[in-house]
Amino acid sequence: MKLSELNPGDRATIAEIGQLSLPQTVKRKLLSMGITPNTQFSLIRRAPMGSGLELDLRGSKLCMRRDLADIIEVEVIND
Repeated sequence: MKLSELNPGDRATIAEIGQLSLPQTVKRKLLSMGITPNTQFSLIRRAPMGSGLELDLRGSKLCMRRDLADIIEVEVIND
């Protein structure tokens, strides 16, 4: 499942970041934001027009554009 498909309140683990054709600069940006495989996070909310997402990741709040969230594969955590 893609990160962009989660609903507010969902908890998940990052499984994979991007495809082979993903530019190295984009991968570096995601890694610098703490988006690394096996990291758990929760989706706090979506922007009103759906253009962005707010995540709780490693104790920090992180805002991300939807186009970046579309390239991140996650596994949902069922409590």
